[in-house]
Amino acid sequence: MSKKDEITEKSIDNYELNLIINVVKKYYKMGMTQDQIAKEEFISKSTVSRLLKKATERGIVNFQINYPVDSVEDFEGEFHKYFDINHVLIAPTLADDYETRLKDTCRMAASDLCKIIQPEDYLGIGWGLTMEQLTDILTQEYLIKKKCSKVIMIDGSIASEVDSIKSSYIIKELADFFSADGFLFPVPMVVDSKETAEILRNDSHIKYVMDFIKQVRIAIFGIGYASNESVLRRRGAYSKEDYDDVLTLGAVGDILGHCFDIHGKPVSGRLDGCITGIDLPTLKEREYRIGIAVGNQKVKAIIGALRGKYVSRLYTDSETAREVIRLMKIH
Repeated sequence: MSKKDEITEKSIDNYELNLIINVVKKYYKMGMTQDQIAKEEFISKSTVSRLLKKATERGIVNFQINYPVDSVEDFEGEFHKYFDINHVLIAPTLADDYETRLKDTCRMAASDLCKIIQPEDYLGIGWGLTMEQLTDILTQEYLIKKKCSKVIMIDGSIASEVDSIKSSYIIKELADFFSADGFLFPVPMVVDSKETAEILRNDSHIKYVMDFIKQVRIAIFGIGYASNESVLRRRGAYSKEDYDDVLTLGAVGDILGHCFDIHGKPVSGRLDGCITGIDLPTLKEREYRIGIAVGNQKVKAIIGALRGKYVSRLYTDSETAREVIRLMKIH
C-alpha cells in the first residue's frame, strides 16, 4: 500500500470516527431521534443505526445498570427475613411524585396478574384509586388480552359516593379486558348491624354473588392506611364515630373495609360483623392475595397486612419498602 493510500484510509477512519461521535452525542446526550440525526448529518437512517451499533462494538458506548444504593433485590430479601410471605415485588422508585410511583408499581402487578390468571379463574377485586390505576394500565397499555371466567367486586359500595370509587367502571373495564362476566356487589360496605349484614348476604339477589366470591382464586386490592384522611373516612364508608372507635383501638390500615392493627389483628369496634363484603378469614383462604401499596403513610398498614397474612403477594416501590424495613429494624 502506498503512503498516499495509507493517508486516504486513515482520513476515512477519522471521518467515520468523528461521525460516530457526533451521532452518539446527539442520540444519547441530546435525545435526538435517528430520523432527526439523519437529516442533520445528511445521511440515511440506516447509516445512523449502523454507526450506533459500531459505537457499541468499538467500546465508544458502554451500557451498565446503576442500581440504587439499596437494591430492589436486597429489599426483597429483607422482607422475607421479617415476614412469612410468598412473594414481594418491588418497583424501583424513579420519581418523587406519588402518581408515578403508583403507576410503576401497578404496571408490575398488571404484568404478573396476566401471567397468573387462567381462563377458568374467578378474579375478585376491590375498589379505590389503586384498583382504578391498575384497570387503566391493563385496558390502555396491553394489546394482548387475557381471559378469565368472572370478575367480581368483593367489597361493598358507598351509596353516596358511587362515582368516586369507580366500582362500576372497574368491573366493566376488567370484565371486557378478560372477556369475562362482571359482577358488582350491590350493597353498602358498612351497615348498621350484624343482623342487617346477615340478611343482605342471604338475600337471593345478593347470595349468588357471595357464592361467586367464595370461589375466587385471585383477589387483588389496595392496602389502605388508617387516618381521618383515609379513603374509608373521606368517602363516608365509616362514620366519624365509628372510625374514631377503630383508631382508638389501634387500627393502622384496612383491606376491603376491614381494619387491623400493626400486629395484623382485626380491629372492628362497634362495627364487628357489619362489613358486608368478603371477610378476612375467607380472604386468607384465597390462593393469591395480591396487595398493592405505595407511600410512606402506608408503611404501618403494610406491616400489619403482612403480619396478619392477608397478603400473599405484595407490590410496592423501593422508597416505601425502605421505610418498611427501617421501621422493622428499630422495633
